[in-house]
Amino acid sequence: MLITAFIAAVISIAAGASIRAWAFAFFAFLVAIGFGSVAFVEGSSVIAAILSGIAMLALMEIGYLTGVFASGLLRRNSRLRENNSVADTVAAASERQQG
Repeated sequence: MLITAFIAAVISIAAGASIRAWAFAFFAFLVAIGFGSVAFVEGSSVIAAILSGIAMLALMEIGYLTGVFASGLLRRNSRLRENNSVADTVAAASERQQG
């Protein structure tokens, strides 16, 4: 179960950087239903199967939000690096001296 949770978290983080929220919500809901169904078939009670499905859904949603946040930070940092490049600052400094 720990390996499955780890794999779900990694997939969710990668999905956060690449797919839309509605698509991931649909995917995560199906995975949670499948995970709960497998737990029920393996002999867990209905309540335990539902709770394990909800726990997997929560883990996947947290992973998705982490991926969205991390990819946003990376995009913002790369944009700031492009705007603050050395060539731009040298050109801006020479323009100030002439004007």
